[in-house]
Amino acid sequence: MKLTDIKIENFRGIRSLHLPLGGLTVLIGENNTGKSTVLEAIRLVLTRGFGVRRGGQFTEYDFHLKDSAATPQTANSISITLHFAEEQQDEWPEEVIQQMEPDSQLDVNGLYHIWLRGEGAYNQGAGSFETKWAFLNNSGVELNLKNATPLNLISRFVPLFFLSALRDASQEFGQRGQFWSGFLKSIQLPDEQREKIEEMLREVNTSVIGANAGLTEVTKKIADAGRLVPLDSADPVALEAIPTRVFDMVGKIQVHLKSAYGAKLPLHRHGEGTQSLAVLMLFQAFTATNLAEAYAPESTPILALEEPEAHLHPSAIRSLGSFLEKMTGQILVTSHSGDLVSRVPVTALRRLYKRNGETKVGQVKSDVFSDRELQTIDYSIRLARGHYLFSRCWLLVEGESDFHLMPLLFELMGHSQDQVSFSVLEISQVIDKGEPLIKFAKALGIQWFLMADGDHAGNDYVNRANNHLGTGESLADRARALAHTDIEHEFWHNGYSDFMLSIVDPQTLNQITTQTANSVNKAKTLIEKAVKLVGYNDDAVQTLVGDVMAIIPPQTNNQAYSDVEKTKALIKSAIKQAGGKPAFAQALATEVRQRGANSIPQTIRDIIARVVQLAGG
Repeated sequence: MKLTDIKIENFRGIRSLHLPLGGLTVLIGENNTGKSTVLEAIRLVLTRGFGVRRGGQFTEYDFHLKDSAATPQTANSISITLHFAEEQQDEWPEEVIQQMEPDSQLDVNGLYHIWLRGEGAYNQGAGSFETKWAFLNNSGVELNLKNATPLNLISRFVPLFFLSALRDASQEFGQRGQFWSGFLKSIQLPDEQREKIEEMLREVNTSVIGANAGLTEVTKKIADAGRLVPLDSADPVALEAIPTRVFDMVGKIQVHLKSAYGAKLPLHRHGEGTQSLAVLMLFQAFTATNLAEAYAPESTPILALEEPEAHLHPSAIRSLGSFLEKMTGQILVTSHSGDLVSRVPVTALRRLYKRNGETKVGQVKSDVFSDRELQTIDYSIRLARGHYLFSRCWLLVEGESDFHLMPLLFELMGHSQDQVSFSVLEISQVIDKGEPLIKFAKALGIQWFLMADGDHAGNDYVNRANNHLGTGESLADRARALAHTDIEHEFWHNGYSDFMLSIVDPQTLNQITTQTANSVNKAKTLIEKAVKLVGYNDDAVQTLVGDVMAIIPPQTNNQAYSDVEKTKALIKSAIKQAGGKPAFAQALATEVRQRGANSIPQTIRDIIARVVQLAGG
């Protein structure tokens, strides 16, 4: 039985949420968006009692308070509904269907469903909080139960195993550890074998203690305490170098790991990452063993893990993706790791986020994206830049210069990239002018804005963005083209031409001036030749006009064309002599810092302000 979705109302920080689940579901999102709340909701319902319980599972701290004046006693009732369903006919074993009838519901497609709801409310008359569980029909109406058997069977058919983010290896592998203790208790020896082992232990202990005569004297002195407190008169003091009883020895079993250099150390002497990984392996072993021993073959466990990546090295975190997929059962994971999400299917991700105070869920559905688009998303985002999935807003830009320069300009305007939570994505190499990334952002609930160059290609980017506007949005809400050809020209024409000229050495400047003049003269000559050929050889005219257009765009003013080409060549040379686009971006940012943020072109300042606004929710 697979849990296909969960509906939560008025539980902790979530007012309302409908979350679809898969065989592997990885919950991502910022802190306080509800990831842990979802796991806790499932745990509360699947580890419930039966009927109405006063002072039961839900407490006053579980109720969603809509404002500062609300109290748990006046808050709306908590409702958590778990929906189990078949994905294809005859998926559920016959044993499950027979034992869960009549609480399982058959739909028109011949698929079985089960809805289990937990409710919490304050009973004014009794003056206490009550918790109630019930099965529902496909219309959401509560079913009448004759006894608690179906509720108990749910726990059997869908056992829940939960691993908290706050895990301490010394406690988890201790005598009372929730997983480790089960293995220790299962160690049972026949009496004859136990007695033989304990006799050997006493002999070893006597030999170790007897190796130091001073310990005998210590024993005698401690025995003198019998004069003050009641002790056994025959043998009041016993020194134990090792446990001499089997049950005591079992309780002190420790895990030792050998390092790459052969040194054997107790687990708690290793690093936090190694300890955390050992707990994960213990959790896996516990669930596998527990299922085999305590549950029926038709049971489908839910394994819930909070932040399994805690303390792990990035390479170990990335390996967790395949590790999770191989675990038995339905896996639910919360994570803050870009390395982890880079190794799980993108369709397994569920991004929780807040919009106007409401909890929303973003999801990538395979039937919405083509295989080519999913490949692009993997290549551009998931496999190499998984941390982008944790940003609130994406700024999509055309080229490398924009990618390097825009984060620096945000900083200069007082907006830290991490604090604002935005990422800059270069989309010039993405198919369909970056449209798959816009679709991806929208699917996950990530805000987006497109900054395009002020040329023909840039207009194409903007026009494509127009296809992805939401209800009530205008193009200006989501995209804007620069006033000039690219971001370097934007700065050139807004007071930074002298800065760029200062980078170009005089010799190169003279060469550019000469080459530009020669280019204009060549273009004029070709135009004159074209005019003479008009009417005599149309094919020749077309070829010649093509040659002309390759050198010079249609201009009514030769001097204007000369200035355009010269500016383009000077900017290109400034970038080259600065050491490339990343170095040029740093140099330009340094200059902007000296001049002040108000010297940034207004178009770019407006774009930055819009991205900050979008990231703010």
